[in-house]
Amino acid sequence: MAGLLQALVAVSQKAAEVARLCRAEEPLFRLLVAEKTGPDRNARFLQDFKTLADVLIQEVIKHDLGTQFPELRGHIHGEESSEFRDAEGGTVTVRVCATPGDTAALLLAVLGPEQMRAAELLAEAVHQEVTLGDMELDGIDPGVSPGDVGIWIDPIDSTNEFIGGREDVAAVDGVAPGGLRSALVLVGAFDRHTGVPVLGVINEPFFQRDPQTRRWQGRYHWGVAHGDTRLCSLSPPSARPRPRVVLSRAEAPAVRGALGSLGGGPPLLAAGAGYKLLCVALGL
Repeated sequence: MAGLLQALVAVSQKAAEVARLCRAEEPLFRLLVAEKTGPDRNARFLQDFKTLADVLIQEVIKHDLGTQFPELRGHIHGEESSEFRDAEGGTVTVRVCATPGDTAALLLAVLGPEQMRAAELLAEAVHQEVTLGDMELDGIDPGVSPGDVGIWIDPIDSTNEFIGGREDVAAVDGVAPGGLRSALVLVGAFDRHTGVPVLGVINEPFFQRDPQTRRWQGRYHWGVAHGDTRLCSLSPPSARPRPRVVLSRAEAPAVRGALGSLGGGPPLLAAGAGYKLLCVALGL
């Protein structure tokens, strides 16, 4: 059996494939959006959305990790409610069923009967087996027991950018100010007793496009901070003569001005907390 770190990376890869599939079907994607209301609403944005991709990715990760590590059941948490508005205005609890056919039938309750093929494609992606083929990762054993940790999932960080779907936002000094590049899958493990994070995976479903097929390709990064073990898939970034500051576009001009004086130029703007942290980790 693969270890917990390898399992986190594998579920992030499956999640990334679901995210790419949902974005590839543009007419379908417009049907997959349900506005967040009540306690699910993020007050920071005028409009914030819950997508079927968000919910489905979260439930896939819960299902796969809970199946592989039964001791994790009840300790896998996420940002999204699993309830989704169906085509008739009712409520459907999205989950992974026993078979692709059963999962497709449940998704049809959300999408409507005319979207049979879309439901089948999503169900196939949900039930597919993921093979990583990462020799470096195969040799890592951080010694983390699944019975000692909980899991936190942000299925699609920067949801607004995912929904907006801007594909060709030009990077500024290596940092994408918005668009699909900033939509990430974030999965982490934390110590159940202390709350301290011990494992983490960042998956970039929309890292780059294949020049021939124009299909999106992804990549992932992982890190371990458990006991005396400190491991990361990233190499240390090159030192800069002066630090750079990356901020949300929503920050007030006064904040931008105050922090801009700390760096080697005006602050770089980016969407999504996860993407901004990734920019720091990559040394962009």
